[in-house]
Amino acid sequence: MLKWCWLVVLFSASLQAMEPSLHDYDIRHWDTANGLASNSVRALTQDQQGYIWAGTLYGLSRFDGYRFDNFTHQQHRQLASNAITQLLTDSEGMLWVGTKAGLSRLDPVQLSFERFNILSEVTAIAEVQPGELWVAAEQLFRIKAGQVSRVPAVRQPVRQLRSQGHLVWLTTSEQLIRYDLRQDELQFFSLPTELQQNPIYDIALLEQQVLLATDQGIYRLNQQGEVVRCPDLPQDYTAIYRIFRDSQGSDWISSYSRLHQRHQGLVWQQIGAAELGTAPWFYDIFEDKDQNIWLASFSNGIFRASAGHVRRMVGQGQQDPVVRSIAVSPEQRLVVATQSSLGYLDSQGQFDTLLDSTKMGTQTIHDLHFAQDAWWLAMDGGLYQFTPETGDFNQLASELNGSTVRFIQPRKAGGHWIGGSAGLHYLAEQGLQPFAFNRELESRHVTTLQDRDWYQVIGTTRGLYQLQQNRLQRLGIATPLYNSYILALQVLPDETLLVSTLDDGLFIRYPDSQWRQFDNSNGLPYGPVVAMLMDGAEQQLWFSTLKGVFRLSLEALVQFRHEPFQAEQLLTPYQRQLGTTPGRCCNGAGHAKIALWQDQLWFPSLQGVVAIDRYFQRRSNPDFRPVLQQITGQRSYLLEGKQRVVLSLDDRSLSIHYTALDFFNAPSLNFRYRLHGFDQHWQQVGSRREAIYTNLLPGQYRFEVQVRQQDQSWAEALSSEVELVVPRRFDETWIYQVLWFALVSLILGGVFWLIRRNNVQQRLELARLVRQRTQELENSNNQLNALNARLGQLVYKDTLTGLHNRRFLFEQLPKDIEHYQRNRQSLQQQGKCVALIHLDLDGFKSINDLYGQSAGDSLLQQISALLLRESRGSDYVVRYAGEEFLLVLRDIHTDVLWDFALKLHAQIGETQYSLPDGQSIHLSCSIGYSVFPLQLIGGQLMNWELSLQLAEMALYRVKHEGKDGVATLIFDEQVDAFEFEESVHIEAQIEQLLSEGLAHFSIQRSESSQGS
Repeated sequence: MLKWCWLVVLFSASLQAMEPSLHDYDIRHWDTANGLASNSVRALTQDQQGYIWAGTLYGLSRFDGYRFDNFTHQQHRQLASNAITQLLTDSEGMLWVGTKAGLSRLDPVQLSFERFNILSEVTAIAEVQPGELWVAAEQLFRIKAGQVSRVPAVRQPVRQLRSQGHLVWLTTSEQLIRYDLRQDELQFFSLPTELQQNPIYDIALLEQQVLLATDQGIYRLNQQGEVVRCPDLPQDYTAIYRIFRDSQGSDWISSYSRLHQRHQGLVWQQIGAAELGTAPWFYDIFEDKDQNIWLASFSNGIFRASAGHVRRMVGQGQQDPVVRSIAVSPEQRLVVATQSSLGYLDSQGQFDTLLDSTKMGTQTIHDLHFAQDAWWLAMDGGLYQFTPETGDFNQLASELNGSTVRFIQPRKAGGHWIGGSAGLHYLAEQGLQPFAFNRELESRHVTTLQDRDWYQVIGTTRGLYQLQQNRLQRLGIATPLYNSYILALQVLPDETLLVSTLDDGLFIRYPDSQWRQFDNSNGLPYGPVVAMLMDGAEQQLWFSTLKGVFRLSLEALVQFRHEPFQAEQLLTPYQRQLGTTPGRCCNGAGHAKIALWQDQLWFPSLQGVVAIDRYFQRRSNPDFRPVLQQITGQRSYLLEGKQRVVLSLDDRSLSIHYTALDFFNAPSLNFRYRLHGFDQHWQQVGSRREAIYTNLLPGQYRFEVQVRQQDQSWAEALSSEVELVVPRRFDETWIYQVLWFALVSLILGGVFWLIRRNNVQQRLELARLVRQRTQELENSNNQLNALNARLGQLVYKDTLTGLHNRRFLFEQLPKDIEHYQRNRQSLQQQGKCVALIHLDLDGFKSINDLYGQSAGDSLLQQISALLLRESRGSDYVVRYAGEEFLLVLRDIHTDVLWDFALKLHAQIGETQYSLPDGQSIHLSCSIGYSVFPLQLIGGQLMNWELSLQLAEMALYRVKHEGKDGVATLIFDEQVDAFEFEESVHIEAQIEQLLSEGLAHFSIQRSESSQGS
């Protein structure tokens, strides 16, 4: 995380009139936690593109204000060593890198290193004239036109060198040398004994003086040619590392324990570890193009100090740094209420105490009102009155004793509004009066109020109310505002209402009563707004929060109806100045938290007060143009300075890296990009500095990236672009496709010709084989048909009689019933049905016993032949069991069925049957039959299994009555199918019907049987 934040320009006119201070500089710090290669930084420079380069003990770092890119010897073998000692940007824009193992040159655009034949530690580099560099190492080297040579006039090891015009100053272990390039002359000056063989860290050329930064302090060359201690410069009598004069004429001296600074013509000032938060052990001091001072720390990274526009002040004589409230008295003096005192603060920082804790106690002053003869103080314990002239301090309204008073405000109707934890009151000549609608407030803790000519807006810890025409209305119903903790209110001249809340952001009610809510998700910076002030002269609104200050113009409020909140951020959460500890701004909420005094806005904080110039303007035309850095895919492409990039054939998935150089508040920059030809819309990416695309198709694209500050619109954003060409691979060209088509066509044609040739030959062979196989197949088919016929007989035929068996019956009969059901309507109209005639030979077992098994088989065959002879072609006869047979008569008229059964019975009885031994006998039989559908109501609903059961029951009824007869079951007309829902009890149901007279068996026996 960054420790301290940005500020941009010089002090305002009023601050400039005051004596400049070292504390005027805003400071920001970066270290390894932010990506720096090492916290031990030895050298700093800036290239022509604007990047800051830091040489550390563990590599070279390039910085754009947001991210460090690190370069090491392991990644770039031409970098002599990771231990960087010196950096220099020459007049041609090349970066020279001195290390403990030699010298390298870096092209900052191409990011390519070149190593030179200097193999010892580089202690200094200077460009003595355009195109010519001198390098101090174990010898003094000259580099010109890329060639390394030694300076023959100096043969001793050189420790430091500095160039000024045609003069070059050098130090060796024992001498200070002046080299005149025009005259090619050397002049030697001996170093005092205490400096010989000791390090000399810097040579500074200031006001015709030659100064040496050494382990023993600061020395200078006097007019007598002697190197002596410098008495008029700060002397810590410890190591001095750098002596530097910036472009504004200020001098900087870095020592082991102090950082000294002197504005031009003024006295020296200093800061130490207590003020900086770390030891000010700076090895290098560098000024960039924007006049920012960069400090390279031995052990704590890099710092950037820039002239600021914010003043932090803890008044001299102010015992308590915590400021709670602030106001301007009628005499135009700044009144400051701290945690334990009340007093005046003048522009020079002197605090004059008026009221201290001996009278105030531990109470906090929340608001101040200046009456004609006294001050009214809204405090934790009630409402108090203070008279500065006499020092009298007493309670003003005893009714509020012990309750917190948050604000005091003049009342349009006369008197004053008093608000706090006891509700809302008004104080007039007749005394303190309660607000008539206190009982209607959900929370009686009133935090703020705005009194207008014809209405009042009241903020509480639980909701916002408006009083108009003696009617109290709660605002923000069905919105987050309804139960919000109200911190501050501001009504603008056009009746636009601004409402700040503790947890729900900022609400704006426009004159047409339309509301808009803003929070961190749509642009509101920092967090809850604790106070607001309208600067009518400048037409600007100022906002303070617990983390910073921002402002916006009244004109900008109109565009916020439909756009995100865009404010100008003036003070960020971790703001600090050089030599001061960081303090939170701002402190408290509600009234008396912003004061306009001496053209500055003053804010209370935990570390004194903060002042910001009323007329502060940002840097003129800041160059936040995006910088296109490189494309990474299967290979890398550097983009700086290029308008068009042709990618390699296989690069279709890319990462495009870009940035914008801002060393003040880089994280607040917003980017958006678009790849024209691929993206339909802009990609809003916030502070992210990388665009990723995958699987790009061949073609030409234009990548454009824009950047803006948070308080700017995209119309003001600057942009950069580059044309990207994704070439077609050969396999994506039309030539490749035509060749493939021709090859495929040739192959298919050859295959087709071969297939056709083979087909002709195969056709001839096949014709011969067909003839052969046809004959064989015919023979096989004949054999198969014979076998199938035999198999069918074996499966469905009774082997003894040749009749169908039970298996055939149970497969065929359901089909017959289904056929009947499909044609039931027409068949019933014709009086047709399916008849099941169950026949059993009487006394057949005795015949087997008397004449033998062969005789019985012969009789069965003769009976089967008779049954086949008597049945129709559409009927079939089934050997049902032993001597039992079943005839299925399909589509037979119901009226003739009884006669058919009697006739069949008679023929079986009248026929004379031959036995194998030549004898002849007569047989009798019993017959029972039934039909489908049954002749009862709903008979078609009954299944054929029931009909088969009824035929069997009729058969057994004949057997029971003495055999040799025909029987069938006849139902009464009242009987319906529901009588047989449970077919498992069919016998019992039939017996019940018989007993009730609803059914009877019709039986006719032969005359011989009746006689017997």
